[in-house]
Amino acid sequence: MIPHQMDRILMWVAAAHLFMGMACMLALLMPATPILGVHPALKPMKFGLSIGIFLASMALIVPALSIPAPLRHGVVWALSLTMIVEMAAILIQAIRGTTSHFNLQGVFNTAVWQVMAAAIGLATLGAVGIALVATCGPLMAADGTAMHPLVTAGWRAGLWLSLLAAISGFGMGGRLRHSVGGDDGGPGLPLLNWSTSHGDLRVSHFLALHALQILPLVSIWLAWSPLANVMRWTVLGLAVGIYAIVTVWTLLQAIAARPIWS
Repeated sequence: MIPHQMDRILMWVAAAHLFMGMACMLALLMPATPILGVHPALKPMKFGLSIGIFLASMALIVPALSIPAPLRHGVVWALSLTMIVEMAAILIQAIRGTTSHFNLQGVFNTAVWQVMAAAIGLATLGAVGIALVATCGPLMAADGTAMHPLVTAGWRAGLWLSLLAAISGFGMGGRLRHSVGGDDGGPGLPLLNWSTSHGDLRVSHFLALHALQILPLVSIWLAWSPLANVMRWTVLGLAVGIYAIVTVWTLLQAIAARPIWS
């Protein structure tokens, strides 16, 4: 039920991002000049941890795809390099004491944002391709046989729901801000920093991205559970449906300029 051997390159890059995220977590304890009202280490921390988890997930699913080895290697390097570029840009700008996303103030800041946007776009195209291949072909387990149907369904659902992040992502990029009905910055939830006063596209973005971990984990648990087969499929269907509804609801809330709890 576990995919083929984890891709080592993706796992090493994932580990590096997780380490960076934890280092930035420690940096939060040090005094620093805020960026948009928050500690400059907060954003690198969140992105380091999130990208690390994303790449670790990809390290599991990419080896399970039914594609030629050269193409698989290309996907691995594309995902690794685009995420390294994004994380490097976020770190550099945090060290410089300015924002990374949507920053068009000056030639250097504009160039950094354009490189980030290109990397994000390439990674998104790669994710679409992975979702298509995972849906059209079989996913292989560690023993070389077809993956358990429940786990296959969980991965496919997670891959497709994670692509909803592109809607909020391109919405933020097109508007050059993540806030709707207010300016970026201001009061927000602890650590997450999601706005408590107006719409915030980052909420739906976060939920969509982490469907790639939550739904496969649910499907793996169900595959091992003693429940009847029909019950296992029912639970998985409910989990996918509820997760999709919540993700879309938070997107609509943000578009309506409302905080998630209003």
